[in-house]
Amino acid sequence: MRPLKVLHLASFVGNLGDNAMHDGEYRTRAADLPLALDHTPCEVREFIHWQRRAFDERFVAEANAADLVVIGGFSLFQLWRETTSSGTYLEAGPELFAAIRRPVLFHGLGVDATRGVSQLAVARSRAFLDALLAFDHCRFSLRNDGSDGLIRDHLGPAYADAMTVVPDGGLFAEPDGFDHPGVPEGARFIAVNLAGDMPDKRYAGADGADLTRRFAADVAAGLGKLLGEDPSLLCVFVPHIYSDFGPIGSVLDALDDRIRRERVVVAGLAQGAGGWAPSFDLYRRAAAVIAMRYHACLASIGFGTPVFGISTHHKIEGQFAALDLAGRCHAWTAETDLAPLFGALSRDLADPAPTIARLREIRAGERDVLKCHHDDLAGWLSPRLEGVS
Repeated sequence: MRPLKVLHLASFVGNLGDNAMHDGEYRTRAADLPLALDHTPCEVREFIHWQRRAFDERFVAEANAADLVVIGGFSLFQLWRETTSSGTYLEAGPELFAAIRRPVLFHGLGVDATRGVSQLAVARSRAFLDALLAFDHCRFSLRNDGSDGLIRDHLGPAYADAMTVVPDGGLFAEPDGFDHPGVPEGARFIAVNLAGDMPDKRYAGADGADLTRRFAADVAAGLGKLLGEDPSLLCVFVPHIYSDFGPIGSVLDALDDRIRRERVVVAGLAQGAGGWAPSFDLYRRAAAVIAMRYHACLASIGFGTPVFGISTHHKIEGQFAALDLAGRCHAWTAETDLAPLFGALSRDLADPAPTIARLREIRAGERDVLKCHHDDLAGWLSPRLEGVS
């Protein structure tokens, strides 16, 4: 049987975590499913941000020319969004999916409530799901970052129960190894990922004051203490998107000049499929990771690298909680500081073995969950692929 042609609508040139997620998803599907899949990327930004395409007859034709349509993973449900008729990230209604004759797999979806919850968006999302969940050829799953709880709380339990919760593919990403300028082979370093998008949410006080400098001073103080205590340790900043250079620069400004010049490396950034692997190889090689982005945290867990999350977004807290690692996630607000995080990180650096063993156990358990999901998915797909040869 020939490989199935899969049209995959997702983000491929967004932040690098998306590409790590796709790598893990493709690898695990190839290992688990009895059907070989040939994925063709379809960039979601073409339809949303750049608006060079629309969900129209052309898209329907592309979907029907494939054997399977995969949508995700990304935050399809944006509970604050009032600009689409579906109430979701996509300006695409039930009539579009009724016209698609192929199985449509909405996979590993997230829920975004960072900008609040609009009752208009909630009502439209319910209507969207009411129609699509009734379609025999559509199937939904949510990633295990607390998204099911947000659906349950705001859309209703019936909608949450209709969508399977699955591990995100980023947990199973496998980047190649690379040489990294400024990071000698065998060097011991902390990889630090700081997020620069949504500064009005991440770094704003209750009165709207910009707290970027305070955040940077907090991070710089913790890093300076760690690097001062261990002269062999380096710090490598790992951006995932161009805006991440903003908070990285702020922390560099706040660091002691000698540390900044002698003990710090800033990794490069190349978007897309060719760029994610060098960056994620740093998380794999690191002695420990501090991260603000979802996939930086998740991939580090998958690699067995001791990782601590800085939460300025609900999905980071949700992810660590879902994996029974809530103690490794530290919220940062105007009223908190990161001293507990750096204290715990110092203890992990001194004795990493228990944490590494725990993370490997979690990865193995999540892999078993995903294997069961794929077995179920294969059973769902089989009768809907009759005639494919």
